[in-house]
Amino acid sequence: MTLYRYLLRESLPVLLLALLFLTAVYLFGFFYAGARWLEGVPLFKVARWLGYHVPGVLVQVFPIALVTTTVLVFGRLAAEGAQFALLSGGIPLGRAALPLLAVGGVLSGLALYLQEYLVPQYNERVRVAWWDEIHTEGAGLHRLKGLQIPIGQGRSLYFEGFDWQTKEMLRVRIASFQGEEATFLFAERGSWQDKVITLKGYRFYRVDFAAVPALEEAPDLLAGVRRVFRAVSQGSVLEVESDLSRARAIADYADTFSFGQDSLSAAYRKLRDPFLPPLERWRARLEFHSKLALPLANLVLVLLAAGMALRYGRSTGLALGLSVVLALGYYGSFFLGRSLAGLGALPPEVGAWGANLLFLALGVRALR
Repeated sequence: MTLYRYLLRESLPVLLLALLFLTAVYLFGFFYAGARWLEGVPLFKVARWLGYHVPGVLVQVFPIALVTTTVLVFGRLAAEGAQFALLSGGIPLGRAALPLLAVGGVLSGLALYLQEYLVPQYNERVRVAWWDEIHTEGAGLHRLKGLQIPIGQGRSLYFEGFDWQTKEMLRVRIASFQGEEATFLFAERGSWQDKVITLKGYRFYRVDFAAVPALEEAPDLLAGVRRVFRAVSQGSVLEVESDLSRARAIADYADTFSFGQDSLSAAYRKLRDPFLPPLERWRARLEFHSKLALPLANLVLVLLAAGMALRYGRSTGLALGLSVVLALGYYGSFFLGRSLAGLGALPPEVGAWGANLLFLALGVRALR
């Protein structure tokens, strides 16, 4: 127990400093990438936007910080010849790694919690804050111009233009189909707040495409056309309830980058959807197992980092270099597996868990 207390006392301050440093590096990277558009933006908006990145960044830096801590602490033990003392006292090296393995378990649990409850909503806020507050203040919807946006219940939203002064959509169309019967809502302008789309100057039409062939033989063509093509209503203002919120629409469709807006449970529900097409099911399997495998890397990397540090981490510089190599090696293997699984070369489960299994095997061997 004395050994465990010593290791924890030495490790926790290093882990905290590593987390703060790596988080700051990640956030500086986001700031540097967006510096061109951040000139003149109020400081509190920039700070809030960077703060929204923190939950997602923590999930990624937990393994790197833990590897750095393990390598530095066990490298110091190696420099002082402590591994020989441990072995002489009948203490296996694997048992010496138990305190940091426990820390890795805590970090894995925290990462899973963040993946489930915070990362999805904060990743959404990142995109909305960027497009709706920083890059184009209040005009994030302009990024959706010309796109077909599914808004639920078989309906899709499309608009041709955007008014930058009023922040309204121009020449709006909402279409939906039930079998071969379609409804079309056209509007001169539209605004979108939360889950309510307000249309101005709207016209509502219903078309029965199943009845179109009968028009060729209709005795009264005008009456037949009126039955097939019906103008249901028109007016000045109409509110349409959307299953998709304005913020989620901007987060999902404003650009081509994916920031993982699905929680772990949402990814699992998507995986279990019986109506999911085969290709989407393949991707859903890969996404779910990736979201599960990455947080558990905290447990896997401790073993290999401890074993490697005891053998090769006898100086601080060498220990830091070793931690970088291990972190890059893991993430390189992880994303290579994901890429191969995405191409269909590996099953999704193997692509997501392959790096964890490889580094677990190497870690067990290193601590023998």
